[in-house]
Amino acid sequence: MSEKLDKIGADRDRAKEKRDQWDARYKELCQKYIQQENTEIHEMVRAQNMTPDQLAEVLKALQSGMFPSMGAPAPASPAGGYTTSEDKEDEQDED
Repeated sequence: MSEKLDKIGADRDRAKEKRDQWDARYKELCQKYIQQENTEIHEMVRAQNMTPDQLAEVLKALQSGMFPSMGAPAPASPAGGYTTSEDKEDEQDED
């Protein structure tokens, strides 16, 4: 083979080795991420003194729509633009 072809082939082989190393590193980081995520979820559940059965009930309730979904916008305020009676009182005090 030609010298140029040998050089390109060697570069290709090195690139493949690097890719394999990065693929392995990516898989390792994915596993660490999942482990840490699970640890944090576990700590949150324990902090609430929930049993696995209680957690299952909460999750079922979330799925069935019993609780507002996470990050959902707040409901529109009633006519007049007040969200609570305290808000209305605060504005009247300012007048």
